[in-house]
Amino acid sequence: MHVQVGVGYSLLPNSQEAAKEAARLAVAQSGPPVLTFLFTTERYNQTEILEAVIAETGTPKLVGASGAGIVTVEGIKKHGVGVVTIAGEGITAETALVEMLPDRADETGRKLAEKLLRGSAPDEGTVFVFPDGLSGNIARMLRGIYDVLGPQFKYAGGGTGDNMRFLRTYQMTETGVASGAVAAALVAGCSFATGIGHGWEPFGSPLLITRARGKIVFEIDEQPAFQVYSRRLEGITSEEFPFCAVRYPLGIPDITGKFIIRDPFKLGADGSIEFVTEVPPRAVAYLMRYTRVENLLQTALGATMQAQKTVRTPQFALIFNCVSRAELMGEHANREVEIIRNTLGGLPMAGFLTFGEVGSYGSGVPLFHNKTFLIAVGGTSLL
Repeated sequence: MHVQVGVGYSLLPNSQEAAKEAARLAVAQSGPPVLTFLFTTERYNQTEILEAVIAETGTPKLVGASGAGIVTVEGIKKHGVGVVTIAGEGITAETALVEMLPDRADETGRKLAEKLLRGSAPDEGTVFVFPDGLSGNIARMLRGIYDVLGPQFKYAGGGTGDNMRFLRTYQMTETGVASGAVAAALVAGCSFATGIGHGWEPFGSPLLITRARGKIVFEIDEQPAFQVYSRRLEGITSEEFPFCAVRYPLGIPDITGKFIIRDPFKLGADGSIEFVTEVPPRAVAYLMRYTRVENLLQTALGATMQAQKTVRTPQFALIFNCVSRAELMGEHANREVEIIRNTLGGLPMAGFLTFGEVGSYGSGVPLFHNKTFLIAVGGTSLL
């Protein structure tokens, strides 16, 4: 069985024209697709984009996400439309789009998984998950998915975003465009291997999250959260917080000893810190830092090599890269894309800048990450 893949992107400002150009380029390479991935940015009419891509590709199944930029072979583009089409005998796909209910996140995940299993459900495959990156309890939603689908499936994806305005994000399937939802696709008959990493290192003694609710940490070591955070960074002020928050996130070790990154977002008047993603109470955490941009580049290179060597015949790659990581890297973010492209030997690649990343360090259980690079390399068979 051979996988046919097409990748196209467009930077045209008109929604329909951009969608048509990107879709035509992709279908010209793959032929009529079984599944289409659609990555967009804001300042477009998302419904017009979706309708134009479906009309141009004739795709029976589509999953899509908005982000703070699209990843192309020529680098990161802050505004654009990216399309990936996948075809091939034996490839199947099912999609689902459900409302994200933060107060019933487990139920949201289970409902999504059950929808993906409707029809002739495969015994194994890869689940691509694109939740609203502004929503809460995404980690719990992922646990709900895993409760239904279990370890026989792989998991990858990222939180949908906008261009750093933190106002509204979009999730899509062939059924329509939504906000405040989660879109997903279950792909079988095409093997994927993932690589993941962030390049951040812990420093200082451990911290205990003594009071937290959802995304808000009220107390660390039984003291106001910002008071402890500031003291660890030699007494930073609230005015200095935005600069330091990007550079010194929290890291929470998982059962494998790897660190799950949590990005500080803004301060509360009571000395609390709101994070981009929920932080579990009573968790042990460390302040994290990176010493050189080269460390971040090497992490992406290592993740790419790990995924590539696990696929016998790698044919394309999907990239989900955290927007805060890309922003911090500045001009080096495009250098990273070049390194990945060269490592893949010029294989088709596409993706988007995410608000959080969905992936696993090896346990198989999907986790929600921040400031992390994730790549999924697709091919015909695994070693």
